Amino acid sequence: MISNTAGDRVYTQISDRLLDAYQKIHTSGDWIDSTFTHSVEQKLKKITGRKHAKLVTSGTTAIQIALLAWNIRNKKVACVNYSYVASANQAALLNKVEFADVDINGLMLLDQTFNHDAVIPVSLYGNTIDYDQLKIGADTKVVVDCAQSIGTKYKGKPDGSFGDVAVFSFARNKPVPTAGTHGALVWDDDTMTDKIRTVSTNGKINRTSPITTMGINGSPFELQAAWIDIGLDHIDEWQHKRALTHDYYVGEFEHLPLQIIQPNEFCESNYHKFAMLSDERNELKNYLADNGVQALEHYTDNFANYFGSDRKFPMTDKLCKTIITLPNHAWMTDAEIETVSQDIATQYATARHCGK
Repeated sequence: MISNTAGDRVYTQISDRLLDAYQKIHTSGDWIDSTFTHSVEQKLKKITGRKHAKLVTSGTTAIQIALLAWNIRNKKVACVNYSYVASANQAALLNKVEFADVDINGLMLLDQTFNHDAVIPVSLYGNTIDYDQLKIGADTKVVVDCAQSIGTKYKGKPDGSFGDVAVFSFARNKPVPTAGTHGALVWDDDTMTDKIRTVSTNGKINRTSPITTMGINGSPFELQAAWIDIGLDHIDEWQHKRALTHDYYVGEFEHLPLQIIQPNEFCESNYHKFAMLSDERNELKNYLADNGVQALEHYTDNFANYFGSDRKFPMTDKLCKTIITLPNHAWMTDAEIETVSQDIATQYATARHCGK
């Protein structure tokens, strides 16, 4: 099966450095929030140009920490509902969530002023919203969900450098794939530093101090930090390989009845996912699976109704029914890329022959 994600191929590439890191951790006995964690934080500051960074246990945790650090509780938070549900879940734990629809690229519609206490735009498939068009209230906090966009640039500036806080995610299906899940926050406001660090350690400055705020356990694990630390050294290389695969697919599919998600002119994408709209998604997915190719539906659930919204979200509904993603990770071989493209062409040639 040609997998949609990297699987164990990333481990094969970085195994020597990873095993060496594991030995250092074992020898030192520092398993939590130590050398590799601090190295990751320094690299994230350099990548994004931010003043501060904090590695935590997941991207989901990072969003929750940001909201708690601002004491955003029993307030209003704006989210998109074409995304992974994590952003909405974290906002809804302590707040009222209001949803915005998305454009054809799955990015938050910017057709309103977000007079909310916080707004959480999501960079999807490696592509960003047009930040210059994001209109917010005077006191609105912006948490940019960059789980899929490390390495992406908006008008020449790194994604992660926008908003009051930006959050990243590191997992097997993210641009920096790892064995488990971790996340990070980056920010500039010096007054937020102690708050974010305290919230991420159960509301305590240290183990013996009194609780000063509501908090959670976001302490990073050094073994996971080592994966991320090594992976961050390869983001340009891996992004370049994904870009080559993306461009190859675009060239091969240009005459097919597919609408490919492409970065806007203001965005230099990291090409995290090759996503396209197909009215024959189920048939295509099943055909590819039968031929050893894993294509994924990605997001299929318009979850706003679950959170009590009675609004209509026409573009979210459309994307949930038509988006499919193809394998495009950095470890694909030329033969695998060719197989995927040939299978797509064959399926549509067969469909035309059958009159579909």
